[in-house]
Amino acid sequence: MFDLIIRGALVVDPLNKINAIKDVAVAEGKITAIEDEISLPAKKLIEASGKVLIPGIIDMHTHMRTVLGHKHAQRMIALAGVCTTLDMAGPLEDILTSIPGSGAGVNIAILDAARAGQTLTSSRPSQQEQSDFLDRTLENGGIGIKLLGGHFPMDVDISESFIELANQKKSWIAWHVGSTAHGSNIEGFREAVAAAEDNFLHIAHINSYCRGQISNETDEALEAISLLKTHPNIFSESYLSPLNGTRLVVQNDVPISKVTVTCLKKLGYEPTYDGMKKAIFDGAAGVLVDDGVIGKLLSGKGGVEYWESKETKTTGSFKVNPAVSRFLIATAKRSDGSFVVDSFSTDGGCYPRNVIVENGLLLVKFGALNLNEYAVKASLNGARALGLKSKGHLSVGADADISILDIQNEKAFATIVEGNVIMLDGQLLGKGTTIICDERGASTLAKRGIKHIVKEEFSLKQITDRFIP
Repeated sequence: MFDLIIRGALVVDPLNKINAIKDVAVAEGKITAIEDEISLPAKKLIEASGKVLIPGIIDMHTHMRTVLGHKHAQRMIALAGVCTTLDMAGPLEDILTSIPGSGAGVNIAILDAARAGQTLTSSRPSQQEQSDFLDRTLENGGIGIKLLGGHFPMDVDISESFIELANQKKSWIAWHVGSTAHGSNIEGFREAVAAAEDNFLHIAHINSYCRGQISNETDEALEAISLLKTHPNIFSESYLSPLNGTRLVVQNDVPISKVTVTCLKKLGYEPTYDGMKKAIFDGAAGVLVDDGVIGKLLSGKGGVEYWESKETKTTGSFKVNPAVSRFLIATAKRSDGSFVVDSFSTDGGCYPRNVIVENGLLLVKFGALNLNEYAVKASLNGARALGLKSKGHLSVGADADISILDIQNEKAFATIVEGNVIMLDGQLLGKGTTIICDERGASTLAKRGIKHIVKEEFSLKQITDRFIP
């Protein structure tokens, strides 16, 4: 007897070249059979006629934290059809200790943030301190680190040093671009590409550097695409939401995040306490609040009152991502047919912009992508990059990570992780969390009793050997 049968969905699996109505059977957390019709009994049956079934969605940029976020991030991505995610900033220990109260059944790989005053003693840490931070992160269960240049910039030579060290240690490294010389814009993007040289680097949310801050949005997007085409060592993702995410903290009448300053200026507000207050009141900015189930954005008078009640120590979003750059970057291809920007992402999690399904399926309906291409960007490319051989496809014996999509209504219908249905038709059913680590963190997580998956050792070939849809 199977544990689960999913009946009658349009099954789309790019790796195995499946695009047909099939039944899918699951047993002991693995894909057991994919056939035109499976008549054997199962403990659970999901009728999925009219739905689309793809390998479990992998969101390559979220924030699962409870610090400055809230404890419902895992619930929010499970509701959005996401099975696996790369958390981009941690804090690592915060996520690990929050599992009992926050787990919703998803898989999480974690990058800890390189930030002065928290994980680093200064914005110019010695090479030994950089090395120790990397080693500590890997040994405690993270897969690498993230540079927060856009929010908390460092000198570019420090970022270059981190990139070189991470590559030597076969660690993941990501950069929200920006430095003391250049901001979180196309100039910062150029700088990051040059700083990486031939080393691996994950450049976060490509579309966020194409907001028309230096030239026009279209030209910036086309330049970013051109640079990525000539630098196959760079992994990238972009999000489909118009909303960004940033800290709304103001100290000494100035927002502490450079990104927030940029957003306020772009939308015509002064980068001051009063400017922030007016932006929230006008609805140009939303403050992230916890409604007890999920996170929502609050603006207007209520948003201002909440922001002030927290002494500005909040996070939130601005509607600053132009449609033209989001569209161009999401769909651009190399000459061989592979995608220029490897994956979809949301920069979401605790932020309410988890729209890989909603906005991604709109691209399919528009004709900009087909379902096969959508599944490549939503799942397969992320699995290949992270070294998760059993995810991103529906081969017999692969992990039964599955996303079932209601294409008519552009929403997730079911989220299934290792055969466990963690969300069905809007109802959350999952518990716990599985952490994705490399072999250096496995023993620490095991000692703490934290369920984990050991990914493959990192290799640049995982990035440069791109899948052609």
